[in-house]
Amino acid sequence: MTARAGRMIRWLAAVLAFGLSAPGALAGPQVKTAPSIEAVDASRSGELVVHALAGLPAILIFDFPSLAQQGEMFNRVVALAERGKAPRDRILSADELAALISSLGKTPSTFSMGNDFAVGELARFFNLARQGRMDLNGQEAALRDFLMENGLASLKDDVLQAMEPERVVLSIPQAQPMGERDGVPIGAALRSTILRHEMGHGEYYANREYAEYCRRFWADVMTEAERNAFIGFLGRKHYDGNNRELMINEAQAYLIHTPDPAAFNAGMVGLPPAAVQGLRDAFWAGRPPTTLSRSNLFH
Repeated sequence: MTARAGRMIRWLAAVLAFGLSAPGALAGPQVKTAPSIEAVDASRSGELVVHALAGLPAILIFDFPSLAQQGEMFNRVVALAERGKAPRDRILSADELAALISSLGKTPSTFSMGNDFAVGELARFFNLARQGRMDLNGQEAALRDFLMENGLASLKDDVLQAMEPERVVLSIPQAQPMGERDGVPIGAALRSTILRHEMGHGEYYANREYAEYCRRFWADVMTEAERNAFIGFLGRKHYDGNNRELMINEAQAYLIHTPDPAAFNAGMVGLPPAAVQGLRDAFWAGRPPTTLSRSNLFH
């Protein structure tokens, strides 16, 4: 028996011991190293690809061929971690998730256009699913298997533990014309916007100094009226307004890393354009400790 075969047998035994089915356990996505964010943006594939960025080892980018497949893997995690109408202490059933998505005027494909989670959040999702005896769908099980197979999570004392809890999993959809897969057009510009926005979240999770800078900016630079404007904007997008950390993370991603006015603009947040531009200028003037550029993340 080879060493790899032995590892796979031990890993599969752990999966089965966790008490959940393991469809597709031996055929998960492979990690491919990308030299730059621009290379990820330009890549095209008809299957799920996981990109690891050279120079940014803490971030993995799940690049999905369709919004539908992305939703199957992450929609219940989104509901648990972000959506205000969902419980924080248990996993929604498939029927409950469908009802929530419908109540928000969304579809399973449009519930979230891109995603960002620390590995610790994903481990919590799977542990709550097990505690609630909630079956995983195929994509969710594939995500759990990926985490275990790649050493990001491990089963200890019947609990799935994040071995690297601050590693980051992002997800983005492939560009696609209207009706090709989901009935939702994803042009090249929108794909770039989603990727840039999610990279802002990746930086927040993976760079502690940057996250602390954002917290200070939220508390000390933004006025109460500006904070409330962003909380209101994010609430209208169904984020949990009671989660302060989520509000800060989303505010910085929209304000700083979503320059496309079709995706974010002053009117959406209910502030004068000059006020939004002033916040952006003030953010960069403070020299945030970030690896992401203000103007040339994408050329």
